[in-house]
Amino acid sequence: MTNRILKDRYQIISELGKGGFGTTYLARDIELSNHPQCVVKQLAPLDPRPKVFQVAKSLFEKEAKAVKNLGKHNQIPGFFDYFEEGGQFYLVQEFIEGNDLAKEIYSQRIFTENETVKLLTEILEVLKYVHQQNVIHRDLKLQNIMRRQSDGKIVLIDFGAVKEIKGLTVTSEGHTITTIAVGTPGYMPSEQAAGKPKFCSDIYAVGMIGIEALTGMRVNQFRENPSTGEIIWKNQVNVTNNLGSVLDKMVLYDWRNRYQTVDEVIGELRNIGKRPLSYKRLGIAAGIAALVGLALVGVASIFSKGVIEAGHGKDVEAMYNRLDALAEAGQWRKADRQNWQLINQIGDQDGDYSYISALEAEQFSCPDLQRINQIWTQRSNGRFGYTAQLQVIQENGDNLKVFRDNVQAWRRFAIAVGWKTGTDKDDNGYLLDKDLKFTMDAPKGHLSTDDENFDLILIRASQCEL
Repeated sequence: MTNRILKDRYQIISELGKGGFGTTYLARDIELSNHPQCVVKQLAPLDPRPKVFQVAKSLFEKEAKAVKNLGKHNQIPGFFDYFEEGGQFYLVQEFIEGNDLAKEIYSQRIFTENETVKLLTEILEVLKYVHQQNVIHRDLKLQNIMRRQSDGKIVLIDFGAVKEIKGLTVTSEGHTITTIAVGTPGYMPSEQAAGKPKFCSDIYAVGMIGIEALTGMRVNQFRENPSTGEIIWKNQVNVTNNLGSVLDKMVLYDWRNRYQTVDEVIGELRNIGKRPLSYKRLGIAAGIAALVGLALVGVASIFSKGVIEAGHGKDVEAMYNRLDALAEAGQWRKADRQNWQLINQIGDQDGDYSYISALEAEQFSCPDLQRINQIWTQRSNGRFGYTAQLQVIQENGDNLKVFRDNVQAWRRFAIAVGWKTGTDKDDNGYLLDKDLKFTMDAPKGHLSTDDENFDLILIRASQCEL
């Protein structure tokens, strides 16, 4: 197809992509003086019978007009042309320069909760316009959402309706049907796979995108509950109950129980920042069990601000509240110091408040470690706290037994969290307290910096249900 000219106007430059529904090309419009680039989508029914072709042509014209109307939105490719030539159907649209979200999510990093909420809201704001035009996208996935280079905005591409042409056929009774479900496995809910897409089918796809961004995993890596059909994903990430419940409702198996409108979801996402703290304890029990090789202690305590734990007085509760307030305000240096004081206050068993002994660290209260971790994890959006530090060890390829007994493993950890410079083969480069970074751009796991028997406290934390 390279250099071929369609409709005496659109010169094919290269192939952009090829899938089960057709081929997409980069082209130039040679009729215009500056020969601007554009995207040409080629489609054709698999069934070659003339009757099918006539139905396909009628459907193509109808859906092309819908795409043309959608292109009036700034974050949907502009519509230029549509035509039929040589038994093939062609759509010509604006070329969006940028990268799709697959490159952004799969090749870079896991999104924080704030980033995930922002991404979901961006997508949903554009999808709201699509639904207002009485159109269901039907193929929302990372590859069909562009990050426009010029302004960084989200652009929805490759709407699924015109793809029905590919699977059109005529039954022996003369009825026209489509034999291919439009959509992509993993993003396509059950009702859409059955050929009955709803507006909330798009919401399901956006929910799966949010889960991918939050976990760094691909949609085909999640298991399903065999009894309910629901996606199992919370064991892969530390997520607040607030965001977790929104994503859960977006991807419910039964479409009737999902959010029915985009406005409902956007409203929930906007309310997340206004709600009281509510953090889900870390859902990587299986991973930590493999990491540590220890049995996890099933502590089911849930804490909220202002509750005085058994065995703690008002002074300790005030220290918890101060730690939370400092972390919420982003006063990380003061929060780190407060954390050290709190650890020594609640972990002390022998009356010596100067440091936590090895025995005290090994017997540290799980409820207290859970509550401390909850504050750090939530206030830093997962960047600081025991959960983040355990994940760093795992990402280094070490386990906690090695971490405790192997000097190189400890050095690798110290380098990764920004406590040490140099290599894991020397004892130089450890930073003093004044040289540490008490900011949100510090490395993952940088805070808190408990210095006495920290490794034993972290091992104890791993035994608790964080």
